[in-house]
Amino acid sequence: MTGDAKTYRAFISYSQQDKAWGKRLHGWLEGYRIPADADSSLPAGARLGRFFRDDEEMAAAADIAEVVERSIDASESMIVICSPRSAKSPWVVAEIERFRRRRAGGKVFAFIIDGVPNSGDPETECFPAAFRRAYNPDDPLDLPIEPLGLDVRKDGKDRAVARLAAGLLDISFDELWQRDRRRGEARQRRLVAGLAGLAGVFGLLAAAAVTLGLQARQNERLAHDNLAGFFAERAWQKLDDEDTLAAARYALAGMQLSAKHAESYRAALGAVMFQAGESLPPLQHGGAVYGAAFSPEGRLALTTSDDGRARVWDTQTGALVQTLEGHTQRVNSGVFSPDARRVLTAGQDGTGIIWNLDDADAPIVLSGHVQPLLTAAFSPDGALAVTASRDGTARVWDAADGKPLLQLADIGVPVWKAVFSPDGARVLTAQDDGLAQVWRTSDGALIRTLTGHGGPVYDADFSPDGERIVTASFDHTARIWNAGTGQTACTLSGHTDTVLSAAFSPDGRVVATASGDASARLWDARTCRFIAVLSGHKRTVRAVRFSDDGALLLTVSNDATARIWNARTGELARTLLGHADRIRMGAFSPDGQLVMTASDDGTAKVWRAQGRLAATLAAADGAVAFAEFSRDGTMLVAGGDDGVVQVWDARAPARLARLDGHAGKVFGVAFSPDGDRVVSAGEDGIAKVWDWRRGTVLLKLSGHGAPVTSASYSRTGDRIVTASEDQTARLWNAASGELELTLEGHAGTLRGAEFSPDGRRVVTASHDRTARIWDADTGALLLELAGHSGSVGAAAWSLDGRRIVTGSDDGTARVWDASTGRVLVTLEAFKGNVSGAQFSPDGTRIATANLDQTANIWDAADGRLLITLPGFGGDVRSATFSPDGSRLVLASSDGTLRIWDVARQTQAWDQLAADACTHLLSASSRRFSDLEIETDALLAAEWPVSARDVCAGVAATD
Repeated sequence: MTGDAKTYRAFISYSQQDKAWGKRLHGWLEGYRIPADADSSLPAGARLGRFFRDDEEMAAAADIAEVVERSIDASESMIVICSPRSAKSPWVVAEIERFRRRRAGGKVFAFIIDGVPNSGDPETECFPAAFRRAYNPDDPLDLPIEPLGLDVRKDGKDRAVARLAAGLLDISFDELWQRDRRRGEARQRRLVAGLAGLAGVFGLLAAAAVTLGLQARQNERLAHDNLAGFFAERAWQKLDDEDTLAAARYALAGMQLSAKHAESYRAALGAVMFQAGESLPPLQHGGAVYGAAFSPEGRLALTTSDDGRARVWDTQTGALVQTLEGHTQRVNSGVFSPDARRVLTAGQDGTGIIWNLDDADAPIVLSGHVQPLLTAAFSPDGALAVTASRDGTARVWDAADGKPLLQLADIGVPVWKAVFSPDGARVLTAQDDGLAQVWRTSDGALIRTLTGHGGPVYDADFSPDGERIVTASFDHTARIWNAGTGQTACTLSGHTDTVLSAAFSPDGRVVATASGDASARLWDARTCRFIAVLSGHKRTVRAVRFSDDGALLLTVSNDATARIWNARTGELARTLLGHADRIRMGAFSPDGQLVMTASDDGTAKVWRAQGRLAATLAAADGAVAFAEFSRDGTMLVAGGDDGVVQVWDARAPARLARLDGHAGKVFGVAFSPDGDRVVSAGEDGIAKVWDWRRGTVLLKLSGHGAPVTSASYSRTGDRIVTASEDQTARLWNAASGELELTLEGHAGTLRGAEFSPDGRRVVTASHDRTARIWDADTGALLLELAGHSGSVGAAAWSLDGRRIVTGSDDGTARVWDASTGRVLVTLEAFKGNVSGAQFSPDGTRIATANLDQTANIWDAADGRLLITLPGFGGDVRSATFSPDGSRLVLASSDGTLRIWDVARQTQAWDQLAADACTHLLSASSRRFSDLEIETDALLAAEWPVSARDVCAGVAATD
């Protein structure tokens, strides 16, 4: 190394929230080699040297602080991974200051991964404060750092690393980059050849180079086709990273490149579309979308944007209703009036505007603020409006004519929010000086000042009854106050970063908080007791919003996702994936059925809050053991631990019949092919055949000497097979109830039995760890399916009768060749027992029910896990497809049936692609970026042009 001897070329400083980037950069730098002919003191091929990163260097250290300080002292330079997280990290600041004290004149590099340099906004600023101040303010020669900054988002990995290398070695970047590019191009050619080799065509390509040109072209096409197959794998990788837009791009691009792998692309895109969540087509703006609000009746949506416009949309169709133009700069927020006839917007230009939606050409402009407006709100009766501004004031206006009525406070520090009390008699302001203040609406008198926060108050709101106030602050806490006395009721401590948002539930019993520490929290608003931490977001959680019924909570984050949670338990209900940049705001529709999100990617989205969960039915007082659809898909039958059989209309859904009669639990149920009868299997050792419409028992199938664990009809409906804990299965005449055959030979309890589609065979599943295939006419054993290490709890046929799927307590499911008994695929991703397994009607998918509180859908051909469905706190006992494969019903230990729309898993490509290009991807997200292409050798080889549209040729949907 140059200069005095140092252990490290550079010390890498970063926030622990950016730990993954620290590891990534460390690997890039230590793996970098000097290109040939570079004007460097290091020889060609040499490495840059060692770089300090805490996880790599100090895992066994007893005194971490001492190791860090010693390592800073032993470093030539410092690299700061810059983001809004590192800008707020006291450790990063301390490390920079230590380096400056001990290494005067040492180089500091700013490696920007997120945020905006020198923005001054705590939410976007990515430079730590130590960059902007002199270490010794009393020394006029001690100046702030001028960091050698580079932005990996713009430069890409290779260029960014080369810039760092040039800076560290003090050589020309342009010269180094040109040599590095030549090396990279050679590496790219080798990598593409390697990919081709992985695809099994490397040998063919090599041979083709010395054979006929025609053969070479054929092999080149074969290599191209096989490389294109990797696009599906990239799609799965991006989906694992919750980047649904990129995942969709890879799947759609792959289909354009080579239809040979169509089934792989279809599986990937189906999973992408399911996991992304169901939404209307993106609501498009020409800049970042800052605000999103529903009208009081939920029919309209309002969005406000950096493009200087507000827009009104139809929430059922996504159609643009009106564009409101009048602000000269971005529109920061907007709200509907209580009667939904007007809109109030707050502009960066310092004005508020009240728009009459029946006559938008005659807006009322609220002028008087001298700096940008941050928020605006109507009073509960719609007669007044209040605006909050960076100029340090809040102002109250007559909403009918725009006349200024009150100025609350003098010009000074920003007022981040102003809101009316539920009765409209007071206004609450949240301020940058650490105060929240309560003002009387009638005369503007200051009633209360809430003091105690140690930093700016970013959010404040009244409880629904107006008796309490909640505030959120930069000091990492939220507080609940008595609105009448101004006294602190309690401090909500636990977040490790700024609390940006706080809200009461509609009943006032719960408070939710959102923080820069990437979490939200739930608190008991009366006792201030901590209830739950809502973790899963990867970056700052910007806002929390309750649904109007208080059942759900919405969180929106800088990680470009929104999440919906059970507001009572803190359990994650679903994640909304579909934005390309951070989400600033979110809202529930008044009926809770829709969610709207506003993002920096220039779009807002309106989502179905329930996603593809079609219905939830309370089906038993206790666990539901099994449920299935009727042959025509219009009805459901379920049996539970309460001994009751229930029949439901699967479309309404509504209960059609309740059948009581078993003395104990019901373990299995099934419809006859015509749907007129139901057979049930009971703990009482009896199977019963019911005329379910009349509620009468037609037959009792007695003879098992132990509980009957399952019962089902043949596809023709002439026979019934039952399985029992007596280690046998029995075949019965479905019309007379006469016993025709007993299947004996298992060494343990039978947990399931099913006829093959042609009725000529029966498969049984047993506690003895095997499944067996029997001749349904003679009872002869045809095959034993052995290999599970735990009890086999389920066995089912594919509709063509060629395969069998089994589910086991060993945590796996297996697909078997029904003729040879050979294992074709093993499905392994379980944390608990597999309680049920079934093929989709088309045989391409398998559903499994798991005692780890999930159900899974798999690709039946290759065993890939496609989607996971939550059990919402209960073990899933069975998972069965509807006859058309579009729905899946889950029977759960919590006593519910949940019907999921899973059509995405078997949907035709044309419909999937059209929906992806219409509902998921916006016009700006249908192309790979230059950075994506530059950093992915596969894209560079097969999709090198960023202007190419992945949706080219895809038919649009409405």
